[in-house]
Amino acid sequence: MKIQSCIKIGLTLAALTASISASAQAPQQPQGWMWGFGVSASQDVYAGFDNRIVPIPIIGYAGEKLRVYGPFVSYQMFQREGLTIDAQLVPVFAGYEESDSFIFEGMEDRDFSFAAGISATYNTQSWTYSLSTNADMLGKYDGFQATARIGKQFRVNGFLIEPSVGLSFQDSNYVDYYYGVRPEEVTAFRGLYEGSSATNTEVRVAVSTGKFLGGMTRVDVGATFFDSSISDSPLTDDDTALSATLVYSRMF
Repeated sequence: MKIQSCIKIGLTLAALTASISASAQAPQQPQGWMWGFGVSASQDVYAGFDNRIVPIPIIGYAGEKLRVYGPFVSYQMFQREGLTIDAQLVPVFAGYEESDSFIFEGMEDRDFSFAAGISATYNTQSWTYSLSTNADMLGKYDGFQATARIGKQFRVNGFLIEPSVGLSFQDSNYVDYYYGVRPEEVTAFRGLYEGSSATNTEVRVAVSTGKFLGGMTRVDVGATFFDSSISDSPLTDDDTALSATLVYSRMF
């Protein structure tokens, strides 16, 4: 499977994880195995990347403390008065193969990885505040990421509407690995580039409901606005990426 397809799968699984993790904090949330499917459509800021629409089967498990959704794993370490702290293992769906675009010809592949970290979520009066950070476990980019997000929940006739805004920090090792150009990779059309740390902005709106087919349906649309440290790379040709996911899941 090409790396860009993995990125689309990651976006859909991330949307499912966010949806179920939020609802899992409710006392009535059922526990056990679940199945589902999703469709993801998204862009990428790498030059020459095609937009993709990818169908994705999904399987997961929700326990009292342990939650597994595809390659996303979290374990609840603390919960009290609206505050939840989780340990997490997350895939880093980033990177490319030389054959993915003309812009990568003659470059070494950049691999996706796994990261371990911690997240804190605080829910109060329909507001959700979250902070997470994770670091590379496989020595691919040898860096870390951190994300802060604030969202608001509105319940309307059986639908949960969740607009949110977030900031995502990626350190210089991450940006340089995925968006940098090494001296041996320089060509006449691709100059040397050493990436510095980046802070990206993301705006999302998600709509969830349990009205259809006895399960949970979630639609998530969003836009990511990339830092100039990424958009200035000779490997990119845009500073904004749009994405949309449709996910359906239910318990076995």
